[in-house]
Amino acid sequence: MRPIPRATAIVFLLTAVPSLLQFAYPALETTLRRDPVLIADGQLWRLVTSSLVQDSGVSGTVSNLGFLLVLGWLAERTVGTGRWLLSFLGGVALGQVGGLLFGTVGAGSSIGLCGLVGGTAVATWRGRDPLPAAVGTLYALLIGASVVDTPWSYVVAAALAGLLISWRGRVPRWTYCLVVLVVGVGLTAAADLHGTALLGGLAAGALAYRSPSGSAANGSP
Repeated sequence: MRPIPRATAIVFLLTAVPSLLQFAYPALETTLRRDPVLIADGQLWRLVTSSLVQDSGVSGTVSNLGFLLVLGWLAERTVGTGRWLLSFLGGVALGQVGGLLFGTVGAGSSIGLCGLVGGTAVATWRGRDPLPAAVGTLYALLIGASVVDTPWSYVVAAALAGLLISWRGRVPRWTYCLVVLVVGVGLTAAADLHGTALLGGLAAGALAYRSPSGSAANGSP
């Protein structure tokens, strides 16, 4: 029996509790969210706490928590706890850098998820199970479609993601990295912090698999 994905469970609980409490206490999101002006004034904790609450209402909260549970579980079972944490934190770190550079006020666990997207894409390229990367690519494409925000953009994103999921055993393994890279660069050019978070996940994945044996970042199966 494979161990329970501990990192996914812990991060999910740490995120779900304040994310749900904010609906009863709306000031919680305001207190914990990313605010570049207040961060520059010394409130550095917001760089951490802004990933534990959501600024996208009920639908966004359900989506982020759902993807965190599903993608997080698949990713950790596939690449191990060490690489999972490296990818997640890589997304959070570069996402927060993007938020500061772009002056983005807000909150959400999506930048950590973007880290997992990039990390699993690299893992698939290195021979791991393509299912987490396929699910992650769906998340990345939906974020890209939300920036364009037109009906056809969602249709194209869903269709492309559907192909990558259903054909995951037949498409070249580097395809996921290419899609994530293109979406990441595009979002970064559009001054969206999810772009830098995706690039952070790719960088973290490359770091985790930097040696031929893939021995970096212990904890993988």
